[in-house]
Amino acid sequence: MRPLRFAALCALLALPTASAFSQIAPRPLPPQPPFRAIERGPLLDDDDRSGPRLGLAYIIGGSVTAENAGLHLSPLTTLFGWQFEREFRAGPAGLPVPMTELIVLAGGMEQGLFLPSVSWLLGVRKPDGWEAGIGPTITGAGVQLAFAAGVTRSLGAINVPFNFAIAPGRRGAALSITTGFNMRRGR
Repeated sequence: MRPLRFAALCALLALPTASAFSQIAPRPLPPQPPFRAIERGPLLDDDDRSGPRLGLAYIIGGSVTAENAGLHLSPLTTLFGWQFEREFRAGPAGLPVPMTELIVLAGGMEQGLFLPSVSWLLGVRKPDGWEAGIGPTITGAGVQLAFAAGVTRSLGAINVPFNFAIAPGRRGAALSITTGFNMRRGR
């Protein structure tokens, strides 16, 4: 134990005192490059593409909602509704843009039925209008996972989307094609 105590005492004596620290001049820091802002280009305009939607759905395996009500539904049915959409500005123009969509649709009305569905999709849109997303769909049959893809084309001041979606279920799947319109803003 004594050699250890002796080494500790020598180490303490070798430490400089406070007066020794006061005689040491501070070293200047090396020169730093001046701050430069990163050039990113113009940000994307807020492009709200919310609007009315209509289309067709083909229900493979039948409608659980119609069957629970004791009704028959032809597998091909119309869709009417509204899409709410929000893009997230992610940087300069020319990059894919993350987005989220809430789509509220009703099918079966031409057959005297009301078959509601609500889908929430998370996806991305390329600058050329192509987009894809994935998310849950809630129907009378329960919750399913929906996959969607499409493209939006501009006709003057109007955007016209064309989307295809598939929502596999326990007994089959729902295939849908929808379109609609909305006014272009901020361009």
